[in-house]
Amino acid sequence: MKKATIVLLSIMMMAACTPKFESDEEEVIQENTENTEEQQSIVPSQISEEDYQTIIPYQPSAARGIITSQLQNSYDVDEFERGLIRHAKSTFSPEEYLFQEGQYLTDDMVLGWIDDLNPDDKFSQDYDYHMENPRIFSHVLEHNYLVRSGENSVELGGMVIGIALKSQYEFSIEGTTHYRDISYDEMLETGKKVTESILTRIRNNEDLQEVPIMVALYRQNENNAIVPGNFVAKAEVEPLAQTFNEWQSIGEKHVLFPSDEAQDEFTDQAELISDFRREVEDYFPNYIGVVGKGFYSGDELQELTINVNVEFNGRQEIVGLTQHLYSSVLEYFPNHYDIDVTIESERKQEALIFRKAGEEEPEYHIYD
Repeated sequence: MKKATIVLLSIMMMAACTPKFESDEEEVIQENTENTEEQQSIVPSQISEEDYQTIIPYQPSAARGIITSQLQNSYDVDEFERGLIRHAKSTFSPEEYLFQEGQYLTDDMVLGWIDDLNPDDKFSQDYDYHMENPRIFSHVLEHNYLVRSGENSVELGGMVIGIALKSQYEFSIEGTTHYRDISYDEMLETGKKVTESILTRIRNNEDLQEVPIMVALYRQNENNAIVPGNFVAKAEVEPLAQTFNEWQSIGEKHVLFPSDEAQDEFTDQAELISDFRREVEDYFPNYIGVVGKGFYSGDELQELTINVNVEFNGRQEIVGLTQHLYSSVLEYFPNHYDIDVTIESERKQEALIFRKAGEEEPEYHIYD
């Protein structure tokens, strides 16, 4: 395993609009995948105990950039990356591990695996072939988790692998685009088979044979959707093991308000957001639209984001609307989940109202 020497360096970190605090930054000499040494530092996670400490200079992924070509929906790209870190925390605690982007799976390796583990003829002009052989496996994302080993060293302590899988397969024949929906069961079966093959390939690297691994399967949304897909299952692999422990289902969902799904499955929340929208209409007749996005874990709402689009007719109008919606947040939304309300015009984001779960009063900021 790769190790690094650590030297402590005390610094004062200060930034405008953020808390002032003192912390120890650790300088490290880390051996990289080419067996050469680089001087780096570990940045302390003083802002939030829930966040991982990271290494600077920041080391980009060895497969940097290809995720945006493999996942066409930008909402999926963001959730795939952020959600993978969220799920890593149950296996690799931020109190013990440092985060680093994947350094072992290169872009050529990832693209090669995607081709190898999907049906062969992606350029076929046969409609029936594509319908019977959809390319479901989209992408593999690697994150590394470093751990201190001894007084003056760190090493790779864990690896997290995300497997992105389509919910809808899109293909083109003679310039015409066709679609084939992928059922949940078909997606899940494909994901588990793909993961077994990827585990074998990872274990063929001598540096990764003793590393514990967590894998999470992600079901993408359709390419034109305005909410992301969600993680559906995860499993862990012990050091030296070639097989996974039992797969664990993940009950997460991203919901758009308003939508038929929201009205049918999340009626109470849909009505609250509808009442909130009427508050905007009554106060601000020049509003353009109100859209909400909710993140559920199990049946519990964890995060709610509401975007209010308005026509800009002067700063004081924005100030008044912000004050009114501040009161509406207190009136309509309980404090057991995070909430963000953004007010945007055609020019820019004008204001933000936000409250973390458990807090009584929201905070707000009106931009100059």
